[in-house]
Amino acid sequence: MSALGAGASTTAKNLAVFIDADNLNDATALDHVLLTVRSLADRVIYRRAYGRPESLKSIHAVLWRHGVRPVANLIVDKTTTDSALVIDAVEAVCTNDIHIVAICSGDADFVPLATWLREKGCRVLCYSLANKIFANSESFYDDVVLLDVVEPESPPDSEAKVAAPAQASPSQATAAPTEAPPNQVKPTPPAVSSTVVAVPSVKNILAVLPELRTNKPLHLSKAARKLRDAGVLGEKSSSTPLFRRFPAQFELLPPEQPNTVKYRG
Repeated sequence: MSALGAGASTTAKNLAVFIDADNLNDATALDHVLLTVRSLADRVIYRRAYGRPESLKSIHAVLWRHGVRPVANLIVDKTTTDSALVIDAVEAVCTNDIHIVAICSGDADFVPLATWLREKGCRVLCYSLANKIFANSESFYDDVVLLDVVEPESPPDSEAKVAAPAQASPSQATAAPTEAPPNQVKPTPPAVSSTVVAVPSVKNILAVLPELRTNKPLHLSKAARKLRDAGVLGEKSSSTPLFRRFPAQFELLPPEQPNTVKYRG
């Protein structure tokens, strides 16, 4: 399972992180990523986030906490997020001794940048929300970390329920109004915090299920059992949604009610 920060060397000297705030603008996920990259190198010398003003505003508290420099789009008809990020990343690598570059976006527009960075000798990491990553991303990055933001279920609000007042009898309805009771303080609902779950990558799945590389169908029950034993899949989770996250790599058969999975290669 590609946990946050897994797969990257911890001996690097300098790291740069570039955030596409128009793509990865979930504050909880971004906070986890920025905490993680700190441990991947001695110094994080570039910390920048690019996007529309409203995108940057939604994560401004996280950017402030981690000392990330926001870079707003120019006021033109088209967004300038991608171009600004690419220019700064190229300049950073050309003028500094940077060993790792973390791109926080699942946008395929950054594939040429990732390819160029790898050719320059940089280790290139991708952090993305699981529902925003493009297909076959692992072919262009050294490591891809997918993130799911999970909202825990709120506990039953039984204590907060107030019994409905009994219906007044006719004699009570004509009685003189009494002094209204003091305002009752409504109980504060429990705070709901989000958690980030790293989604297994194609590389993780193939490491647990190497038989898929033969391009022969594998029964889903067998695949699920091995994935659970390896800790890649939850104890009660189904493997079908996991394989459906990567339609370019895995084919579920038959499509209507699948019982096997095949690696497309």
